Amino acid sequence: MSQVLLIEDHQTVRDGLQLALTRQGHTVHAVGTGEQGLERLRSTPSDVVVLDLMLPGMDGFEVCRRIRQLGDLPIIMLTARNDDMDVVAGLEAGAYDYEVKPVQARVL
Repeated sequence: MSQVLLIEDHQTVRDGLQLALTRQGHTVHAVGTGEQGLERLRSTPSDVVVLDLMLPGMDGFEVCRRIRQLGDLPIIMLTARNDDMDVVAGLEAGAYDYEVKPVQARVL
């Protein structure tokens, strides 16, 4: 299956998503900040990034823009923010998809 980079600051959510995606057959590398995610991408190839928006320090929009500078890696934004303007901003920043929490692992 695929190599997933999960960038999520809430430990409980991160652990649950990592477990669910692993059960779906994916290899998941999970980190808690955007900076850690960017560093991980530089050292370990990933097939897709699952990215929270509300991160400490660098927010998910900025992380998405920086990942876009590295190439055309698929990015799925996964966030509690469901405002239309946030969805548009996420897609304009370069996300392939925008999912609102909570989301079922199979949907993700």
